[in-house]
Amino acid sequence: MVVQEHNSEDSSYGGIESQIPVGDLMSHNVVSIDATCNVFEVAREMMAKGTGSVIISRGSKPIGIITERDIVGKVVKQDLTPSSVPATEVMSSPIIMVEASTTVIEASRLMVKSNIRRLAVNKGEDIVGIITDRDILTISPGLNTILENLIEMNRETGIPEESYLERGICQRCGSYVDELTSVNGLALCEDCKEEEGYYD
Repeated sequence: MVVQEHNSEDSSYGGIESQIPVGDLMSHNVVSIDATCNVFEVAREMMAKGTGSVIISRGSKPIGIITERDIVGKVVKQDLTPSSVPATEVMSSPIIMVEASTTVIEASRLMVKSNIRRLAVNKGEDIVGIITDRDILTISPGLNTILENLIEMNRETGIPEESYLERGICQRCGSYVDELTSVNGLALCEDCKEEEGYYD
């Protein structure tokens, strides 16, 4: 089952970066595996394809999604044997999807509303990508409350107070740089990181 949402309200909210379509940011590395597989096979596929999530399909129809956190929380922490646990018992369903034309701010709101960290992206009937909260955090410092909620979601799952992000816009000076550092919930460039008193 798939849930698809699209919301065009408040199109001016959050600055120009909030209007970037998720299709421009998403990962195209969409991995799908059959619903008859077990969690061990899912984890092996994740490692082989270098992805943090796998779409679970029955035939050609996507019916759920499994993430690394699902495997850790629902299998490893429960001391279960991955090869004995069906993928369908661990997957999150329905899959929450957005169109590739959906803006970053709309996707952010949906993540917060649904308490999830990634969305499947579709064009027509096909899933063509995955957009994550990290993708959004690297380019959208103007999302204010929405951004703060995404950061708080990351804090709750044990992501370190300081971690390295990919290229994006510094939340302090507004510069676009190749590498940002997340310090206490702020995405900072190297200069601003030092001005704030943080050093490697």
